Amino acid sequence: MNACYLAVCRTLAGVALLVCSLSIQAEAKPELTVAISLDIPPYVMNQASTGLEVDIVRQALAQHALVFVQLPYGALQSAVASKRADVSVGVEAAEDGGFYSVDFITFANYAISKKADQLTINQVDDLQGHRVLAWQNAYQVLGARYQQLFSPRTLLAKDYPQGYAEVADQAEQVMLFWQGHSDVTVIDRSIFNHFSKMSGHGMADVSLHGIFPPVTHYKVSFRTAQLRDQFNQGWQQLCKSGGYDALLTRYEVAVEHSLCGGLK
Repeated sequence: MNACYLAVCRTLAGVALLVCSLSIQAEAKPELTVAISLDIPPYVMNQASTGLEVDIVRQALAQHALVFVQLPYGALQSAVASKRADVSVGVEAAEDGGFYSVDFITFANYAISKKADQLTINQVDDLQGHRVLAWQNAYQVLGARYQQLFSPRTLLAKDYPQGYAEVADQAEQVMLFWQGHSDVTVIDRSIFNHFSKMSGHGMADVSLHGIFPPVTHYKVSFRTAQLRDQFNQGWQQLCKSGGYDALLTRYEVAVEHSLCGGLK
């Protein structure tokens, strides 16, 4: 009886040690603070708990525990350099001491107007004379002529040319467009579509003016080269497995050419 009892105790103790060991291993998963934009469906959704960008980064850095911190777009570029985050998602390469990934996502930006307004917009110069609303720092990434026309005259005050404005919250950007506060909104097609649906509007009501480069590419910045390399390797594996394209399909993001290229 005593021998049997001792054997059971030893077994239970062994199981408990195993559970504790597994728990410790799980807790030991390295944690990273990841800066990411405010919600911009379908890329970042539900307070960065889901979305195309969120899922790509999670799967590419599966060996880490990620803590997402949402910041306005204008703060993402400096988030790593200022030590607000270990990783920053959706940035451009810069000489700031950070380590930058391969291009991991593209945005298809358009000038969008209401069909009822019958605006003729065939080039960037045609935006002049209209009330134009874009996302924060759009003037930096939409080509030389756009930057020439719409750069703020005073950077600290964001003193934009008359009739032009930028906002950090793209839900607000789309809402203001539908409320008639802008004639043209400059935005990614998928983001505009999602926020428009939420307010009862559809793409059939607007004209898409393709006056910008076909896509704008974005990267992820890291505080170390090792983290950058881990991400690049995970992203390439996501491409090869078909997981990247599956995420595009899941979030209904249409692209003319997949970034995965010959990796599949």
